[in-house]
Amino acid sequence: MRTLAEVRAALAAGLGFPGDLGRMDAEVAEALERAPYDDLREMSEVIAAYPGHVLARCEPGFEGALAEGLGLTRRLKEA
Repeated sequence: MRTLAEVRAALAAGLGFPGDLGRMDAEVAEALERAPYDDLREMSEVIAAYPGHVLARCEPGFEGALAEGLGLTRRLKEA
């Protein structure tokens, strides 16, 4: 994923975390509202964070590792 369109397409296909597409769009819009026209770094940083969500969700073993971590957290809270 090298473009905003590619990131948005991956998120729209459900390859990120639930709600990622809407969250990213909202964060980009907020960054654009704050940014001067000659400094769009904040917007770029927002966009750059989301390919990692897609890569994590597509990683073999991610769901199992997540379930294991949630189980551990649950057990620690019960102790």
